[in-house]
Order: sequence, then C-alpha cells, then structure tokens
Amino acid sequence: MRTCISRHPGPVVLVGLIMLVLLAGRLLARDAIQGVHANAGSLVRNIDEFTRIDWTNGVLYARAEVRLPRIVFDSSNPEFGQPGTATSITGARSQARFEARELAALRLMNALTGLQLDSRFTVREKMNQDRVLREQMGYVSDHFVVRSRHTGEGYVSVELALPFLGDNGLYALLSRSYYNTRPVPEVGPVDVVDEVTGIVIDMREFPDFQPSLEPRIFSDQGRMIYGPEMVTRTCAMRRGMGIYYTSDEMARRDRRVGLRPYYVYAAGLVGPDRTDLYLDAHDVERLLGHASGRQALHYCAVVFVMPAARNR
Repeated sequence: MRTCISRHPGPVVLVGLIMLVLLAGRLLARDAIQGVHANAGSLVRNIDEFTRIDWTNGVLYARAEVRLPRIVFDSSNPEFGQPGTATSITGARSQARFEARELAALRLMNALTGLQLDSRFTVREKMNQDRVLREQMGYVSDHFVVRSRHTGEGYVSVELALPFLGDNGLYALLSRSYYNTRPVPEVGPVDVVDEVTGIVIDMREFPDFQPSLEPRIFSDQGRMIYGPEMVTRTCAMRRGMGIYYTSDEMARRDRRVGLRPYYVYAAGLVGPDRTDLYLDAHDVERLLGHASGRQALHYCAVVFVMPAARNR
C-alpha cells in the first residue's frame, strides 16, 4: 500500500504565502489599471472595431470618436444655443468629450455583457437570470477608467478601460456568495513529494477552447477540481480566475504560478461553450495529492496557454 507523503506548511509559511498572494495581486491590479502594453505573448482579441479584450492583463477596452459641434459665436444667429452647437471652442471640446465618453461607456458595457462568464452563460445571460448580479452590474460604470483622451482637428476621441483585477475591478462585482463554498478535493494515498507553486495548462491542442471569466477544471471522471466554488473572493479579485497567454515561456514566468509551476497538457474540453477542460488521472493525482497543489488551485495560481493563431 502506497503512503501519501505530504509536507503540510506550518502557520508561518501559510501567512507568508497569503501575504505574497495579496502583494502580487495589488501589483497585477495596478498594472492593469495603468494600461499595460500587450506584447507578442499576450492574448488580445478584437471584439469589433471599437472594443477589444486583453485576456492576459485582464482589461476590456472601448473607444469612441466624436466630431466637435459647430461653433456659433453670434447670439443673433437663429442657431445660437441650439442642440448640436457650441458657443466657444472650450465648450465644443467639453461637449464632444462628454459625448465620446458616453458612447465609449455604452460600447464597453455592450462588450462586457457579451463576454463568456462560464461554460453556460455570457454575462448578459447570467444577468437575465440573476437579480443580485443584475443589481451589482448596475454599478459597473463606476469602475470604468479613462485610459486615453485625444483632441484632434475637429474631433475628440476617448478610450475607456475596465480592469478585471483589484478592489475596483470586474471580479469585485462577479465574486459573490457561491465563491469559496467547496474545498479543493484531495486524493490519496499517493506518492507525491514535490511541491508546486502554480499550474500552467497548455490548451494548444484544442483550438476550440474559449477563454472565460470563470473557467472550471475537471478530472477525467467529471470531478471538479478548480472553479469559482473553490477559490477565495480575495484571490479572484487580486489574481483573476482565467489568465491566458499565447506563449508558454511567458506563462511559466507569470508571477501567479511562482518559481515551481507544474506544466500540464489538457486532456479534453467540457461544456457546451468549450470554456472548461479536464485533465488526465495522473495530472489530477499529482495536483491533488499534495497540499501545495491544492493550495495553488485554491489561490488561483492557474494560467492557460492558448494557440497563437487565435491571438489578434
């Protein structure tokens, strides 16, 4: 009979791990809000000509461009003070800037509600069924950040961003009562001695795999081993549940997965919208057979490697 060799970390180590999670989360959220520039290994997809999503840094962007209203200086002119006009250059720019921001906010909201939440719902579909989420999303515009503002010859352009991470990010609204309601399952007895600090999952053999805000991972027997039900709200807000790269080298270097990430290949896809996956029995045993693997799942130390061809 095999025995499970499990070096459970003491309270000092656990406190240190939690502090590192929080510190790394703050840095990730700060970078997202400041608008980190995507590089060749980031997964950035254009939703339409005005909106795009950066699945690596966790930011949704929308832009709008509005022409300046016609300026009518003369108060005797019948059009003076009429809608679509302004009485000064300053007023014209202010009016156009306001309209551009409103249009960008509308586009950002439309893009957000169309995002895949999990394997069953888009954000919009979930809002239609979930009154609490619908109420929460009523405050989402308070989380929009002006990333850039530009005034050109006869127009004003504005780009807004919605970061996913941090106290003012999207996960602060999404992570609710069903988060952290189930423990990460254990397996044993098995001979697992090596600790891991995170998990990198290679999805490149499955081009149909779709990124989502709340991905789930299962065993080949259908047992869930990772999902919102198993992660803390704080970690979801600080780290995000679904971080996606197109470069395995960059994924390995992501600060979420630490110095000893476990690199694994997905065995297949699960769910109608192809946002979930399952691992083979050996990899599940390897992750769940040691406290460090279970902690990595519990603390959202998970990143995905996507096919480069899907990056746009």
